Amino acid sequence: MRRLATLLAGLLVLTACGGGDPGPQAAPPPTASTAAETAEFNDTDVMFLHMAVPHHRAGLEIVRLAEERDIRPDVKTLASAIKVTQLSEVDSMTQWLADWGQPESAGDTPELHAGHGGDHSTSPEAIAELAATPAADFETAFLNLLIGHQHNAVEIAKLEREGGANPQAKELANRIFESRTAQIAQLLGYLG
Repeated sequence: MRRLATLLAGLLVLTACGGGDPGPQAAPPPTASTAAETAEFNDTDVMFLHMAVPHHRAGLEIVRLAEERDIRPDVKTLASAIKVTQLSEVDSMTQWLADWGQPESAGDTPELHAGHGGDHSTSPEAIAELAATPAADFETAFLNLLIGHQHNAVEIAKLEREGGANPQAKELANRIFESRTAQIAQLLGYLG
């Protein structure tokens, strides 16, 4: 019921805003869960969260770099929307892991990811390289790195959609799949 009320309130706000160009679009942040609505989960759900939490945190590092740089306002607006969404999603995911009695991380051993196509994270080296990119080249480098990063989010979400059991985790995976696919298209448009 709370989600329906939140959705309706959001629609009323959007309706009240009137016409005009809506600007960059990003998925609205999900309602943060204070407790998982069901304790049902499987190994895929846990693996999804173990992969998605650090992936989101790397994404937050990437979009925070855009706050400090001189880039087009619409690109900066999208980066800000991504930040808000991913902060909310991290809060939900870490809460679910806690509710399930699972650690927040599976660890850093690369072998942990061998069964599902490897580690889908953006490396700290790639983020550091972006941070060191000269101003004239930053926006293009930012867009390219973020496109690859969001593509990896789609791949992580596919794993949960195909094998997860927890309804909330699967719902989040569906939102990630849809929103990041739309963001990739938008980011590609910015590249021209």
